[in-house]
Amino acid sequence: MGTEARAMMLVEPKHFSMTSIPTSDIDGGGWLAVEATSISGADVQVWSGEARDVVYPLIPGHEVVGRIASAGPSIPYPVGTRVVVEPRIHCGECHRCLNNLATCNRRRPINSYGFIPSIEPPGLWGGLAETLYLDPSARVHEVTDDVPAEVATFVHPLAAGHTWAVELPLLQQGEDVMILGPGPRGLAALIAAKAAGARWVGMSGLGHDRDRLDLALRLGADIAIDVETTDLAGAIAEASGRRPDVVLDVTSNDPEAVFTALDLVRSGGRVVLASTKGNRAFHFLSDVIVAKQLTIRGAMGATTVGYQWAARQLETDPRIDDLVSHQFPLSEAPRALQAAAGLLGREELISVAVTF
Repeated sequence: MGTEARAMMLVEPKHFSMTSIPTSDIDGGGWLAVEATSISGADVQVWSGEARDVVYPLIPGHEVVGRIASAGPSIPYPVGTRVVVEPRIHCGECHRCLNNLATCNRRRPINSYGFIPSIEPPGLWGGLAETLYLDPSARVHEVTDDVPAEVATFVHPLAAGHTWAVELPLLQQGEDVMILGPGPRGLAALIAAKAAGARWVGMSGLGHDRDRLDLALRLGADIAIDVETTDLAGAIAEASGRRPDVVLDVTSNDPEAVFTALDLVRSGGRVVLASTKGNRAFHFLSDVIVAKQLTIRGAMGATTVGYQWAARQLETDPRIDDLVSHQFPLSEAPRALQAAAGLLGREELISVAVTF
């Protein structure tokens, strides 16, 4: 590792500048030589200026895979080990950490890679850089060397999929799951639910999601529904014969999906809301929650258990090789963000990675 790292600095929304940042000696933590970073919807929001309370300049990218370049006592792996880094950093002391929530209070707007402004030393807080600072509280997980780095980035969606579809709703074998939204995390939730023994898993999306819906069928979905052409409730009833036990909302900026989830789930069932709605206000009728005696869980990020499961799944599931559809070098990071936002076309778009 050199004494400086190239980084794509987001100076302001949609304005990148290639820069170099020193990788000076540090008192704790370590350094990661970045191999690849996947671009998620949250990164697109930071890039476009839609994320709340973000302070620029910063280095985006919170779904990182790389190799340990230097390690202090807090890093549990030797130099050279390939790892994924959990995006959320947990101080372990604030009330949110003590209550096992994802959003630590230690830094603003959020104590997470890809969101911390670069004015905070040592500045390398995002995956769109050759080197990432490993905070002493960072959690890292070893991953196999047997797949390309861009494929290894899919551990991040897999971890979220397991957390949202299995852990939070306490999914039991033989239950039915309906997933609203066929993005990378929706597809990962499908893989996780099937692996956990779900009897039936459905997926829904829009007309421009046709490639992803077809992929969902290849990944084992029992039905994949275009809601713009097909009645969703009727299709589920015909295919499954019963209402789902769990409905997971991973749609993007779609308040109507909340109502759809509440309507579809069986009485006494569980709904997991794992997507934000762009701070858009909408009328909410809570009587359906009471009448159906539902359990509602909000989901943000993945648990350490989810990452442990995802790292194992990466080693044994060859289907993951096909889930990263686009990759770009660091110099083309702006195009990577445009691709992830769907601005370069949605055909065959699944997941986007920046590689080094």
